[in-house]
Amino acid sequence: MVEFRKIPFFKTLTFKVSSILILFFMLNGIMLVLWDQADILHAMEVDIQTAYRNTALEITDEMATLETDSLDLSVFFDSVAAYYPGMELFLVSPEGEIMEHGSYVPSTLIYPTVSIDIIDSFIKADTADYPIEIAIPTATDLDFVFSAAPVGEPDDPEAYVLVTMVEGGEDVVVTWWDEYGALLSRTVLFSLIIAGLTGVSFWYFLTRRIDRVALAVQSYRAGDGKIELDDHASDEIGHVAMHVGDMMERIDTMFEELGRKEKMRTELLASVSHELQTPLTVMQGNIETLVEHRSKMTEEDLSQKLSAVYSQVQHMSALIDDMFDVAILETGQMRINTEPFPLVELVEDVLQTYSLLIDQSKLTIERNFSDSIQTVLADPLRIRQVIRNLLSNAIKFSPAGGRIKISTEVRANEVIIFRIEDTGVGIAEEDIEKIFQSFYRTKQQIKNAIKGTGLGLHICQHILKLHESTLSVQSSLDIGSTFSFELKLYKEAVTI
Repeated sequence: MVEFRKIPFFKTLTFKVSSILILFFMLNGIMLVLWDQADILHAMEVDIQTAYRNTALEITDEMATLETDSLDLSVFFDSVAAYYPGMELFLVSPEGEIMEHGSYVPSTLIYPTVSIDIIDSFIKADTADYPIEIAIPTATDLDFVFSAAPVGEPDDPEAYVLVTMVEGGEDVVVTWWDEYGALLSRTVLFSLIIAGLTGVSFWYFLTRRIDRVALAVQSYRAGDGKIELDDHASDEIGHVAMHVGDMMERIDTMFEELGRKEKMRTELLASVSHELQTPLTVMQGNIETLVEHRSKMTEEDLSQKLSAVYSQVQHMSALIDDMFDVAILETGQMRINTEPFPLVELVEDVLQTYSLLIDQSKLTIERNFSDSIQTVLADPLRIRQVIRNLLSNAIKFSPAGGRIKISTEVRANEVIIFRIEDTGVGIAEEDIEKIFQSFYRTKQQIKNAIKGTGLGLHICQHILKLHESTLSVQSSLDIGSTFSFELKLYKEAVTI
């Protein structure tokens, strides 16, 4: 049994997809957190600035009722800031110089001036322009929403009151983790859960099934037998599994066919060796007799010996031709050269060639040729080969004293049907569809020790296919067989 080579987990698709999902959800969660926090902060700044937009104006109104010196103004600012712990108050000159400031928490001025343009923009703006931020003079790199109002005449103010407001009402210092840690922790945990569930689903519906296909292929490659791929899903993996299973079945079929053909080739070598040995032995014996006893032989004896030698030469030539034709067929190089010729004359010529063998077998030949024109358009050499093979088989499989009937029939002035019928041993029903396979020999042929290579009918069928025809057979055991095929009639061009 082949050992299935498992892929390390960190190289699997499940691990890769799960890792990508974890990173995706984490980054997506962090971005959403930061995005939401930015939106929340923006909304909070708008709400604070809207709620306290008139705070500076109220303070300037209260300052107008007070008659105080600068020391009392500083105390006033501190008292207001104490009432609103989240605020810092500044008295700003028209040039932007800070003259006084107060806050609940002690602080020191870092920047002595502020932007009068920003203060003017706030005074002239409405709530649709919020939030408007200004740099806090007592802190570095911090911008906060504010409220501002002129002191005195709005067109020619003596000074400005600037009130900066920290969201939440208190100046609380928190770390980044305190502010975002819990939310990000939940985001990471959620990402791990989603990615884990996705990974398990991915493994169950994809990786597990791919592993099964891989195991089947590895087992098959190692020769440990085919694992049944019973993936009936209609998705891509099921589609691949189905095709892999079909491929393995086709490979098995091809190997079985190769094994069958290899066995047939082995049998063919033995059969060809025997087929060649027999005529060579006959020829050798007859030639030795001619060489040693030529002077003592009559003309009749001489003629018989030469006829026997000639017959065996023909047999060897036919056998070699069959072998050559099979080689051409297997490489797909067989071609036909069509021309018009009289079919009956070709049949008579083939019969004349086999006349001696027919006489020796004491067979009766019956002819039933149509009276119609029987000029066909085909390759005469290849059709001769087909008729010769069919006649040779009829003679070979017919017992002494049997009958062979050869007939032609013209149909609709389009085709001619050639038939050859014998009274031989016949063909079993289970063998009929196999007789056209190369090197195939029927049970009757083997049982009755009838010589043959099993190539003749295979070659005939291919030749007729090149003529857009096919060789048909009807047969019954111990009664006989009938082979037939059609050829196109030749029609001469009519000149008007």
